[in-house]
Amino acid sequence: MALRIGFDLDGVFADMELALVHQAEELFGSSLKRHEQRPSHLATRHSIANLVPKEILDDAPLQHDLKLTASERRLLWRHVLSIDGFWESLDEIEPGSVARLAAIAAERRWEIIFLTKRPATAGATSQVQSQRWLEAKGFRLPSVYVVTASRGVIAAGLTLDIVVDDTPENCIDVASDSKARTIAIFRNREVAPPAVLRRMGIHLMGSVEECLDLLVEIDSSVKRHPGALERVMQTLGLRQPPGAGTAAPRHD
Repeated sequence: MALRIGFDLDGVFADMELALVHQAEELFGSSLKRHEQRPSHLATRHSIANLVPKEILDDAPLQHDLKLTASERRLLWRHVLSIDGFWESLDEIEPGSVARLAAIAAERRWEIIFLTKRPATAGATSQVQSQRWLEAKGFRLPSVYVVTASRGVIAAGLTLDIVVDDTPENCIDVASDSKARTIAIFRNREVAPPAVLRRMGIHLMGSVEECLDLLVEIDSSVKRHPGALERVMQTLGLRQPPGAGTAAPRHD
């Protein structure tokens, strides 16, 4: 049985956060410095999550903070949406991780779909830009789905086995509304992950590299014991809480 795996893009593979920081520095470099020098009771501290509509970034753990006014945040986002090919310009968080996934998926015959809530910018559609970005990083013919509904509903509808995401809200959606196992990429080791993730049976990994190692281990175990996917995932810590998941059973 081929594993069916959904991967989020921003925060897992693509560094949207750093790109937003760079755009903010270009637009408001001197303003940012002035804001940092103001007394704390006058300054308004905003993380990158406040720079992007909530439906795009949700509550993902972040590494950078900026101090911008509400009008500056709106200006920044209008500027980002006007950039032709913005989604193709992002850096890879872990260089080589997309190519490694592509190689493993081809060897092990995994079925991969990339999930994203990226809004439209100037240039090609966000789906096409995302496909071009993945191909440039080494993944040929990528399947990209631009999400408009709950990740859990999508995971159930696509009968995914595993979903990899960096956003707690998305991970909880998957755990609550589907039978897919959930892996959360949580790189910020200085911040404790939300306790609800472990209570929901969501597996935490510190990097995509670690995640791919785990997926290979799962796949190898399943190939040694065909039909034992549920038992293998539970043994490796990828479980679902009692009563979670309403998706129809798969027939392989």
